[in-house]
Amino acid sequence: MLLWIGFGVLSAGVLAVLLRPLMRPNVAGSEASENGAAIYRDQLREIEADRERGVLGPAEAAAAHAEVARRLIAFDQRPTSAVATGLSDSSLARVTLALAAGLPMLAVGIYMAVGAPNVPDQPAIARATIPAIDAKVDELIHAVELRLQKNPDDGQGWDVIGPVYMKQGRFQEAAVAFSNATRLLGENTRRHAGFAESTVLANDGIVTEPARLAYEKLVKLEPARIEPRFWLALAKEQDGQLAAATKDYEALLKDAPADATWRPMVIERLETVQGKLGNKPPAPVAVAPSQRPASTKSAITERGPTAVDVAAADQLAPAERQQMIEGMVQGLAERLKKEPADLAGWQRLIRAYTVMGRKTDALAALGTARQTFKAEPQSLAALADLAQSLGLGS
Repeated sequence: MLLWIGFGVLSAGVLAVLLRPLMRPNVAGSEASENGAAIYRDQLREIEADRERGVLGPAEAAAAHAEVARRLIAFDQRPTSAVATGLSDSSLARVTLALAAGLPMLAVGIYMAVGAPNVPDQPAIARATIPAIDAKVDELIHAVELRLQKNPDDGQGWDVIGPVYMKQGRFQEAAVAFSNATRLLGENTRRHAGFAESTVLANDGIVTEPARLAYEKLVKLEPARIEPRFWLALAKEQDGQLAAATKDYEALLKDAPADATWRPMVIERLETVQGKLGNKPPAPVAVAPSQRPASTKSAITERGPTAVDVAAADQLAPAERQQMIEGMVQGLAERLKKEPADLAGWQRLIRAYTVMGRKTDALAALGTARQTFKAEPQSLAALADLAQSLGLGS
């Protein structure tokens, strides 16, 4: 409150200084009128004196006298008071008082409308200390990195920066961060999962020995977790242990709900292993009644046809089989329009179009997929490999 009173007094003082000239009586006009008339009368007297001394002739003196007289008459007839300007002394006083009272009120009104009088002040030290959430990510990362350079045994720093590296696609650095965090802070599922995933991604999808060991520890900590089981099965596939990989994939499908989002990916890997073994695509894996979706047909339609579905369709008549496959392909294409961020779905759609002889549609789907994943180098590489294997270019 004292601050506002001080502002009010200060404003009043400034206005008093600025408006003081308007408060004076309007005497300047009358003084100027009297002085002007005296000048013209002096000029008339000088002309008369010059005529008497013979400096001016009678005719010249008469002409000069007439000109000065004309100017004097014109000067006396002009408005000389404040009335000519439309403002009397009383009017000026009223205007002055109105300005003195109105300007502060106008300023306060504008501030109350567009200002923020209830916001507390913020000292300079508080403005200099920017909250972490408002700082730029790169600056924060740089600050943590500098801290870790000076103190490499800061486990908390490694634990914080590991997930950040993952989001930025710096997988090798993320693996180092998770490894150091585990060494300094101890083992837990998050650190094992982060280290294993970043190691696999850093090696272009190859499950290296350090990643395999991390996934094995993760399985021991969380036996029901699907992610490590899948990657361990893929590790066996990559090592050439196809029979063991097939067994692990089938176990995953047996335990998976039919509407699990990761189920199509496991089916695709199982098909690949079966193809390497030269076996016929496996029969559909039995699913418990409680795990089956409300509509099996709609679930197949949404995820698209796999080799398992095609094998099951072999029991139908040719026309019915063709209709079923086309329906599933169409359903997959419609789903991908709504949910384009499904790399496995695009791969199945491109493969299905190629098998059906619809190369134009396959190329169109490939182009759309590349546009969808243009910011993901690994996804683009997978699409390029698929296109080359299907004869669609690189």
